[in-house]
Amino acid sequence: MSEQLNIQHSNEKADKPSLLGIVTSPIETLERIKQQPKVLLPLIVVIIISSLAAYLSVLSVDYSIVEEELGAEGAAYVGAFTKVGALVFGIIGGLITLLISALILFAIVKIAGKQIRFKQMFSMTVFISLVTSIGTLLNAIILYFVGGGDITNQVFTSLNSIVGAEGALGSFLSSIEIFGIWGTILTAFGLHHVGQLSKGASWTISIVLFILGSLLLTLSGATQSLVGA
Repeated sequence: MSEQLNIQHSNEKADKPSLLGIVTSPIETLERIKQQPKVLLPLIVVIIISSLAAYLSVLSVDYSIVEEELGAEGAAYVGAFTKVGALVFGIIGGLITLLISALILFAIVKIAGKQIRFKQMFSMTVFISLVTSIGTLLNAIILYFVGGGDITNQVFTSLNSIVGAEGALGSFLSSIEIFGIWGTILTAFGLHHVGQLSKGASWTISIVLFILGSLLLTLSGATQSLVGA
């Protein structure tokens, strides 16, 4: 009896999802998330990666114009404030983004009449965001060493890294990005395996959300072009 309990306990431990698994074995990991959703440790890891990416992006900013206006001391204060702000935004902004994303997916699944807990969908969102946050960090690291250019359109893993467009087109092409597409694929898998939606519905929802995100980025790029014109 004791041996059976030990075997059962070992199986339960083996069924826990791992962050690395979302990259190496996503289907199996998503099934484990459905059974045993984990949030705290994955959330901490994702927030740390996102904050580091935001901080590195700020380090790539050219403060020469600020220095001309405010002097070296003023530019130093602005730089320090911006760095602290980037860290705070990386933590708070990242958490809010994850919550909103999970709420949207949770609402979609509930509207479809599926029985699911918010913790399951939030855990799925956090695990998937590991992939996109790694992409953001990679781009921030490249930008830090390469330097120069407009940070908003400097997505080296996107289609725009080849085309080099600016404005609305640049924002649109920047949204067509390897890690973003990867995250969209994982979202489709997650909606099917965790959210219990059909494959067709899962892919349709994921693609529509990706397109909406691209349109929002395009609109943002167009607005910035008009303001800067």
